[in-house]
Amino acid sequence: MKCTVCGDEIRGKPYSFNYKGNTYYFCSPMCMAEFKKRPEKYVK
Repeated sequence: MKCTVCGDEIRGKPYSFNYKGNTYYFCSPMCMAEFKKRPEKYVK
């Protein structure tokens, strides 16, 4: 599984966030915080 923000491979338990009915996964709290600032940049 790859991080929604940076694209790195997620190792271990991923961080997750639900946005508009979809769950997105992140490798770190920093990537999740970046997603929360501007989710439209990362949603395809």
